Amino acid sequence: MLSVIFIKNREGKYLIQKTFKEKGGKFSSTGGHVIHGEDGFTTIIREFYEELGLKVDDKDVKYITTFKYPSKTCIFNVYKLEIDNLDLDNIKLQESEVESINFLSKKEIEKIITAGNFLESHAYIFKNYILKKSTI
Repeated sequence: MLSVIFIKNREGKYLIQKTFKEKGGKFSSTGGHVIHGEDGFTTIIREFYEELGLKVDDKDVKYITTFKYPSKTCIFNVYKLEIDNLDLDNIKLQESEVESINFLSKKEIEKIITAGNFLESHAYIFKNYILKKSTI
């Protein structure tokens, strides 16, 4: 089981991260594996801190859905966070996984997906649960 969170700023752009080449060098959203004893929500809070060095207020994270990924035997929990003031210069990236982060528009993300440079599962979530939904 995995949990993924899409973080949107007030300009309607999404926080996208690029993994190091050793980890595939793909773009993705924030997220990770649910470890024993955790639920999907706890995983997102942990991953948010591990990957970005930030603590998030639990009440700000909103649940979107849980689904079985069609081409793999994996279940995803999907969350969203709308944030007004996130200074990218104050983020401490997880050195072993995240190379860089940036806020990107839906069109910029779609171009990365089309080029095959977005993590497959995160691209699927973005296309099916973010672009098609007006909730985020």
